[in-house]
Amino acid sequence: MFTASLLLIVLTITWNSLSNYIKKIRTGDPNENNENYWMMSYDFKSNKKKDFVPEEIELRKRKRSRNNLIFLLYINVFLIFITFNNFMAHFLKIIVS
Repeated sequence: MFTASLLLIVLTITWNSLSNYIKKIRTGDPNENNENYWMMSYDFKSNKKKDFVPEEIELRKRKRSRNNLIFLLYINVFLIFITFNNFMAHFLKIIVS
């Protein structure tokens, strides 16, 4: 139970710092803001129908690195969920015993 609670604290601190960092960095995409920081860059939909214009190489690199950070955030949230379930199972076992 001590391991689960310690891991839960570390994962929560990591989640908080990672989400704050993702909110702080900007790639240059006009659709990103603090409300949709958790979305991958290809989730943004354009309302305008126009001809395809390829993005700059640097913009694509920044979007790719931001998408990697968001993927790490998703993994972190999943690990928090699993660890919290493990913690609650140990806690309930102690209560029942």
